[in-house]
Amino acid sequence: MAKAYHPDVNRSPQAHDKFIEISEAYEVLMHRASAKTDEPEEEVFNYDEFVREVREAAKRQARMRYEKFARENEALRESGLYDIGLLLKYIGRVVVPLLGLFLIGLPFGVAISEKSIAPVGYLFFSWLFGAILLWDTYGRRKNYFKLGAFYYSPKKIKQLFLQTNDLATETCFYCNGLKANSIPVEIALVKVKDIQLQNDGPLQHRAGFKRKEFSIKMPRSQKALFVHTTVSGIKVFCILVSMVFAPFSSLAWRFIAGCFVGWAISSIVLLVTRTRSKSSYLLSWGMLIKIAFWTGVLVSISTFRFPDIRTSGYIQLVVITMLTADSFLEQLLKLISRRVFIPFSKRYELLRKHFEDNCQLYLETSAWTTIYPFFRWIF
Repeated sequence: MAKAYHPDVNRSPQAHDKFIEISEAYEVLMHRASAKTDEPEEEVFNYDEFVREVREAAKRQARMRYEKFARENEALRESGLYDIGLLLKYIGRVVVPLLGLFLIGLPFGVAISEKSIAPVGYLFFSWLFGAILLWDTYGRRKNYFKLGAFYYSPKKIKQLFLQTNDLATETCFYCNGLKANSIPVEIALVKVKDIQLQNDGPLQHRAGFKRKEFSIKMPRSQKALFVHTTVSGIKVFCILVSMVFAPFSSLAWRFIAGCFVGWAISSIVLLVTRTRSKSSYLLSWGMLIKIAFWTGVLVSISTFRFPDIRTSGYIQLVVITMLTADSFLEQLLKLISRRVFIPFSKRYELLRKHFEDNCQLYLETSAWTTIYPFFRWIF
């Protein structure tokens, strides 16, 4: 209910008061006390006083939760992740009805190509799934494309690149000799202080992290912002082009080729413009070892007949294993030496000190240790 009535989610005028009321109810239920009826009257628990205190605490807690949620929500929007997710949702809304129409027409298409009505019978399930998708689309037709507005409008993007902070006094970390008059590069770090394990029997295991989060802002100039944005666009473009036009049968090797070409071209751009990469902090001995290990595994199941490269039927298993077991490999490397993931880049001392204090970029959860560095490398 708190999520449903949160003012940033629910646009109704009563959402804020309702959110505080829900928080108050939560505090009462979680801290309720029972009165003993056999005690003297003056010692009986004063429930009204308890509710009053809890109500005030709930209001304070609600304001704190709201302010924290607002800060996190604003940071998410500024990072661009919100717009990327919203774009994918809109794409999905376009694809779903098209997929439904395709599934409806699939049996007829197969019947025409085979000149037989038999496919209409054994492909009846295609009609079922297609009808479900189209019915769902029709049921939500009024708000089907009302998913919200993008945070970065054309006007805001223009301001982002053209508006500068003329009062900036810091020096840009990425371009020597320039003032840090643009938005900084924000790097989120996590320090795990404790791990809480709970075992309630078979298949009833839970683990929780007690952690402290840090945020380091790397000063950046307007020139560095433009170069970094251009480099991100180059990487995305190279990967997409490689996935379509690379002369390899293997999609995995197409993807790797796109990453390599994107890295090569973006490195040239950074060198020519004399701008440091904003993802250099990802490069460490541990990252190089992981890349070499998984590349070696991929090579072992590949057949090279240039210009073609093929992979065996185990490629799906390798990809799934990489996404799920990469965190175990990372922990194994950290058992050998905690310093193995300290970045090669030594110029920004504040970031280096946090790494030496056992901070890390992300929690070692399955898939995230593979996806997160790649995402940060691109964007």
